[in-house]
Amino acid sequence: MSTTRFPTAVGVVCAAVLCVGCGSSASEEPQADGPAATAAVDSPSPSAPAAPTADPDVVPGSVLKTYLPTNRTLPKGWKVSTAFTEHDSGPKPVAPSANPGAAANFGCDQLSEHGTEGALGGWGAYANLGVTDPHAHEVGVMVRAYSAGQASEAFGNLRSLEGLCGTTYEPNSAGLLNNPVTITVSAVDGIGDEGVRITIDRKAYVGRETVVTRVGDRLLSVSSDNDGGKFADVMKLAKTLTPRVK
Repeated sequence: MSTTRFPTAVGVVCAAVLCVGCGSSASEEPQADGPAATAAVDSPSPSAPAAPTADPDVVPGSVLKTYLPTNRTLPKGWKVSTAFTEHDSGPKPVAPSANPGAAANFGCDQLSEHGTEGALGGWGAYANLGVTDPHAHEVGVMVRAYSAGQASEAFGNLRSLEGLCGTTYEPNSAGLLNNPVTITVSAVDGIGDEGVRITIDRKAYVGRETVVTRVGDRLLSVSSDNDGGKFADVMKLAKTLTPRVK
């Protein structure tokens, strides 16, 4: 009997973004009375943290896009997608997307729900596009650039999960936890400075496999779903593309 694969919902991601800081309320704050209360009012409020600024030393998106594949540099049978064309952050670095250290508690559950994106914050520039394998399977390719040392920190969020994840269960349409999902995080040797392979294999829903490699302060991600029944050969593509990243 064939298995129908359904795409996973993204609403939880949007809710998480919109609800940052929603967890506290005035009633939960400690209450003071008498002179202490007056002192609290008179005390200067702590200054807000400074907004992140762009690092001028980050390689900009207009350069990162030159690391992306072309029809001439792709393996035989692969092509640049006509549906998912190149996009980048432009000729200047941008303010970091997030501090990679903020994802230090990133775990297997977050990997299952949000993929690798939640672990790779902090980039200051990016470029991406889609390609298709010989079976017309769409594959995403993305290069991110970071400030000095932060690519290694972001990559470490993924590498820290090596060998720790296993099989868990996701809810079905009735809310019952009976849809198995197996997460495997394993090191990839001999590609760039370091690499990792993440496989999220679902039985009822669409899974995803991603290879992330680090070259200095740049991260390359190659990602495929298994909507057609199997993943594209992201390892082969990562081995081809990583040497292009400088």
